[in-house]
Amino acid sequence: MTSLKVAQKFHSVGNGTFKLGIVESQDTRENFKWVYDCGSTSMTTLNRVLGAITRRGWPESIDMLVLSHFDNDHVNGVEEILKHCRVKTLVLPFSEWAQTVREISVMGKKGTSPSTALMQLNPVKWLASRNFDTHVEEIVLIQGGMDTSPVPYGDDEPEPEPRDFQQDDDVRRFSQNYFSLGSAMSGASKVRILRHDRSIQALNSDFEFVFYNAEKDFAALGLIEKRNGQWYAKHSGSLLSDVKTDIQNTIMSINLHQPLSKMPTGWRKTLKNCYENHFGHSGKAKNNISLCMYAAPIRATPCQFYVSNYYHVALYAKMPTVRLATLCTGDIHLTSSVISDIQNHLGTQRWNRIGLVQVPHHGSQHSWEPGNASLLAPAQFVHCASGTKHHPHPLVQADLSSSVVYTADRKQSVYVRYKL
Repeated sequence: MTSLKVAQKFHSVGNGTFKLGIVESQDTRENFKWVYDCGSTSMTTLNRVLGAITRRGWPESIDMLVLSHFDNDHVNGVEEILKHCRVKTLVLPFSEWAQTVREISVMGKKGTSPSTALMQLNPVKWLASRNFDTHVEEIVLIQGGMDTSPVPYGDDEPEPEPRDFQQDDDVRRFSQNYFSLGSAMSGASKVRILRHDRSIQALNSDFEFVFYNAEKDFAALGLIEKRNGQWYAKHSGSLLSDVKTDIQNTIMSINLHQPLSKMPTGWRKTLKNCYENHFGHSGKAKNNISLCMYAAPIRATPCQFYVSNYYHVALYAKMPTVRLATLCTGDIHLTSSVISDIQNHLGTQRWNRIGLVQVPHHGSQHSWEPGNASLLAPAQFVHCASGTKHHPHPLVQADLSSSVVYTADRKQSVYVRYKL
């Protein structure tokens, strides 16, 4: 085991999330850089933060860029990152194509941008359309599932899949679950589909990332049914492959496969009508889509864990702790049952090492339940919120009143540092 130095920063983007992290071996100086989300509701604020990084200089490459979900305030800075950096691994939540169409169409004018919609429909095509396909080595899609046991830990982790070739099964599943939109399904970026019961490890397996995808598939939601060995949309009764073709034709009729600066009026409504024609009211498919990420060293060595709103500040001695893990949550609806599911997914060893939890959805009361703070104690918390009305919400703040809480707003960032 090598000595590690870890630094993480929740940037001051307010309502949104933009987190940078780096873990470095103090023995070899090898490092691993990662980003979790990059977006904000305020483009002025986001451009200020991104501009400051540009002036200091971007790294030549980022090892891993993770997007929790596709709301604009979590992804509208991604193109700027890709303009400056090569990304070795782009990590996205795996989502069924029908669910993806629902998510794109339901929010009206406040919904995702046409560019972000294309990223959801076919990330390979989106990269190529922006000339970023040579900037990303591989796309890893994290698929959820009904876990019965925790993610293997440390030496119990199975050997990773080879990264020097693209598995035929992953290509097939990608083709089945995403839209071709008139193009080849393959591109310069390799595609892997990884169950969320497998971790991604860095620096000779000294540091790990564990993901949690809570999405339920359409079969579990009761919106499709199997008859005579084939799947059908329950509402329209149409063969699911025919439904996908119909929706793809609709997507192409509104030019969503090649987003224009000015899209047809009501394009989301057109897509929503096609979706609801086959699957019924969109409210039936409400889902908990947000890729959570646990990041921590493998070994449980006690050290001092520093969290602060200031980078240049004296680091006073703290009681050594093994609680060095951060848990990023994006916009997940964090109920007591979801917390229990994450706890089971991570396993006792990891759960007892969580030192900092991101409060989901900028402190919205709709993503939090009273009592969550005690279930997650003794962890500290971080809001990624502007301090505007209800972000964070008073009810969420009240639940966290006995906890240590930091806020990455539009003026101050939150820094996390430790060495072991």
